[in-house]
Amino acid sequence: MPFDLSLRAASILGPPFLLALEKTWRYRQIDAGGQPVGERYRAGAAIHALWHAQQLPLTLRHRTENIAVIVSRHRDGEIISRVVERIGYRTIRGSSTRGGSEALREFTSAAFEGYSLAITTDGPQGPRRQCKPGAILAAARAGLPIVPVGAAAVRAWTFDSWDRFFVPRPGSVVVISYGPPLAVPPDLGRLPVSEWQLRLTKAQNEATEACEEAAAKIRSGH
Repeated sequence: MPFDLSLRAASILGPPFLLALEKTWRYRQIDAGGQPVGERYRAGAAIHALWHAQQLPLTLRHRTENIAVIVSRHRDGEIISRVVERIGYRTIRGSSTRGGSEALREFTSAAFEGYSLAITTDGPQGPRRQCKPGAILAAARAGLPIVPVGAAAVRAWTFDSWDRFFVPRPGSVVVISYGPPLAVPPDLGRLPVSEWQLRLTKAQNEATEACEEAAAKIRSGH
């Protein structure tokens, strides 16, 4: 199928299919210690940092919360952009490899316009679960904290891709965790950006590991 036809088909058929799938999921929110959290987290004035593999359940979870997201300028990014726009997001095209500076400026501007922000910090091509500098630089410019986010599914289809992208199966429990906000000073506290990348990488992995452990316990019946 020519790319323009497949793009059109995906943008039309993708959103209703994904929304129908999401209705079958059961979300469970936990804290860093794996304990249930009673009140649902809603995206506020922050930059929400997640791993590329986790974007499907988190995108669907927060679709009505006035969020701007960065989507890659790679070919598959065009499909992703159209789908997420149809379910309620503002998209900004660019990545660490294509259009990064322009995207960062627009991303920061969206914060001043009142949008919450979200970014896959290891996208679009990895390395997996290693934070790139975009979220750090955006936080320093916009004056927003970074909220590290983790997600895992009890039952999922996992792709054989660099990020191990997963799609929760129908009826699955999806476990989500939001770590303590990370405040980045405008001058980075005179630390190298690489230090902040290590801190955010650690925070995102801690949130993710808490979710994976909780999902494993549910899977085993504990």
